[in-house]
Amino acid sequence: MIASPGVAARNRMAYRMDAVGYSAREAAAAHLDRAYVRTTTARAREPILPPTGRDIAPDPFDVIIRRYADAYSVESAVVRAIIEVESAFDPDARTHAGAIGLTQLMPMTARELGVNPLVPEQNVEGGVRYFSQLLEKFGDLELALVAYNAGPGFAERYVRGQVVLYGETRDYVSKVLSRVCGPDGAVGGCE
Repeated sequence: MIASPGVAARNRMAYRMDAVGYSAREAAAAHLDRAYVRTTTARAREPILPPTGRDIAPDPFDVIIRRYADAYSVESAVVRAIIEVESAFDPDARTHAGAIGLTQLMPMTARELGVNPLVPEQNVEGGVRYFSQLLEKFGDLELALVAYNAGPGFAERYVRGQVVLYGETRDYVSKVLSRVCGPDGAVGGCE
């Protein structure tokens, strides 16, 4: 059987990377990165808005964000950044994977948290509570963001060096941190 052009190209790239000493994991990550770039550039995307800053959030959600950020000991700037990157403050946002609402909760996660992801206040409460649990588990803002985007299992494998960050998760973490940290790196976890 003859491989499709895409599979043949991937295999050629993997053989070249193997020949110069890269591991199979690194070759796979490079392939995923290229696939991610191809996919995201091929889609018609809305322009990315510049960071809004630590103290700016749409009025309807500001009180909710502060309430649950304080309740779960998460910086409100982090919550705002997550919501901005996840849904651009659109309570009706949905992804092709099935994530729902402002904090883009997966239906199963929302059920486990006992919240209705279609109700903005419950969505924010569930998302902040879940992120707070990830912060406590991983003890690091960047790792908690990796876990929020790609799942706790992926983050654990990343910590052990079994996987590398690929396009989507790497971009997600970078976007959230750029909105949180800003030029002065004032929030904990920023360097």
